[in-house]
Amino acid sequence: MYTISAINGSSTSVIHANDPDSTNRLSAGKFADEVNAIPGFSFNIPAFNPAYNELHDRTTIISIHNDKTGEVDFEGPLIHSKEDVTSAGKVYKSCSCEGYLTYLNDSIQPYHHYESSTVTEFLTALLDYHNSVTPTEKHITLGSCDFSGDNTNSKTTSYRNTLEEIKVNLIERIGGEIRIRKVNGALVLDFLHQYGVKSDTTVELAKNIYSLSVDTDSSNIITRLVPLGAQLNDETSERLTISEVNDGLPYIDDAAAIAKYGIIMGTVTFDDITVASNLKQRGQEYLTNNNRVKKGYAAQVLDLSLLNEQLDSQLCIRAGNTYHFKHNIIGLDEDLRVMKCSVDIFKPYKPEVQIGDKAESITSIATRTASLIEYELPKQRIDILASAKATATALIEAGINGYVVVNGNEILIMDTPNKETATKVWRWNSGGFGYSNNGYSGPYSVAMTMDGAIVADFITAGVLRGIEITNGNGFHVDPNGIVTAKAIDINNGNGAFHVFPNGAVTATAININNGNGVFYVAPDGTVRASAINITGGSINIETNSESFDVISLSHHSDQYNTDWVHTISPLEWKLENTDIDCKVVAQAGAINFYSGSTITAEIQSNTGDVLCHDVKMGNSQGGFGSLRAELDGIWAVIMGN
Repeated sequence: MYTISAINGSSTSVIHANDPDSTNRLSAGKFADEVNAIPGFSFNIPAFNPAYNELHDRTTIISIHNDKTGEVDFEGPLIHSKEDVTSAGKVYKSCSCEGYLTYLNDSIQPYHHYESSTVTEFLTALLDYHNSVTPTEKHITLGSCDFSGDNTNSKTTSYRNTLEEIKVNLIERIGGEIRIRKVNGALVLDFLHQYGVKSDTTVELAKNIYSLSVDTDSSNIITRLVPLGAQLNDETSERLTISEVNDGLPYIDDAAAIAKYGIIMGTVTFDDITVASNLKQRGQEYLTNNNRVKKGYAAQVLDLSLLNEQLDSQLCIRAGNTYHFKHNIIGLDEDLRVMKCSVDIFKPYKPEVQIGDKAESITSIATRTASLIEYELPKQRIDILASAKATATALIEAGINGYVVVNGNEILIMDTPNKETATKVWRWNSGGFGYSNNGYSGPYSVAMTMDGAIVADFITAGVLRGIEITNGNGFHVDPNGIVTAKAIDINNGNGAFHVFPNGAVTATAININNGNGVFYVAPDGTVRASAINITGGSINIETNSESFDVISLSHHSDQYNTDWVHTISPLEWKLENTDIDCKVVAQAGAINFYSGSTITAEIQSNTGDVLCHDVKMGNSQGGFGSLRAELDGIWAVIMGN
């Protein structure tokens, strides 16, 4: 349904073709559009995709073309990409894109006070400055703006990005919705009271709605409002109030809300208002626009538009569009607006939407196509089967425009009424049934024949019992789960794992993580392990150098120091404490004791000699006497005599 392209200047590459047999395919992708938010698109691209290396952050433009409607459902720059390698050896990039609205984040508006500027004048000034500090491809001009009349309230920009300035100075104060369109290759910004269309589609119980729930949010209700204006001076936090123009009262009441909810006080601050009468007017406007209970609706509905031969884009579920919802049991019969719509490129029939008023407590709801799965699988099951059923159902439901031809000996379902011209053919006769996308004569890539054989590129099932796969080496799975294989060979393009019939194992790399530790053998032979426990047996290690540190043990007292180091090589055994700068080195010829780089003691193997500065021996008083001191004393006596 979608053709997705990567645009680099004048060069365009297809990264996802509307052809399941193409190598130009993404492994996952979802795009989202939301009222007053930057559209987004995230996707995964496998390494075998020919366009894998043609994605560049901040410069590549990603475009999603809807091949059914002929429209572009998303377009914008690639913002971030990350290359990942799974434990199974799969290499892919995970990428995140944003719509062109994100360009307004790339400019910072200087401090400026706009006095008595209309909405159109204010937006034009912001865009003019944005265009002056950004490259040509990020230039945006003002398109439609339906705000007119008394919208000349003062506005102040203060070193925020352009998008934030629009939200702070316009959307949060007078409402409005912002979006960016592409017109003849140029980016155009619209600022409207509300965009979108009223769809003729009715979402109704027992027709195309499964369930509906209503969430109400009264957390924003203020029945007695205290409007606050600019600070009166720089030395205190006192602000302008409406007391002088409101009979001495600093607050205004919403009588209807007080009657229903009682008195709930709250404040709202307008930093740019310095006149009390203007402040009172703005406070009244705030109560009118914001003081209401917000509702959010959760529903499971059907998007039947994808089943139409001539798809009208107005019927598609789109953010900003309004649909009529009808549910007699809960008394719902009103128009509701889709505020956000997220679409999986592999499941366009299953959008996730938010509908109703845009309150913080709006429920995120997933809309599904009916009859995708006859029952819900348990949550602990892998959702591959559910996804496969959903995809199969969508394909079957979408293929309602074929031709059924019944002959004397077989039944044909084809994309044309003549088997000589048909390309896609389902054929069913006494020999079996199968599918060919190469015409009546095949080959049939999907088939079940009378001898019990099944031919398929992909098989997805919940449970397979008593399976035996014969591949020349003998591979068997018993019904009790026991697997017997004479040999296993796995090659995923990045390396190989092979178990020979004699039990020998060859692997480019091994990584085992069981949650308690890690055992990893890198392609260069390096082994990392959290712990190794060997009971019995022996360890044999051959090295290319007699001084190579075959085994090294170390202890770190903190992140900066290594106190103990213990190394073993064919030449020597060494124990070192870096904290006291001492070490013991044992070789075949001698054992040496070091303090720093100085040998303080030595035991020689061939002569048995012990060389040291001193020997301490126990004495009758329970202490230790120095043999060197005793000998020095005796020598002094001899020399004195």
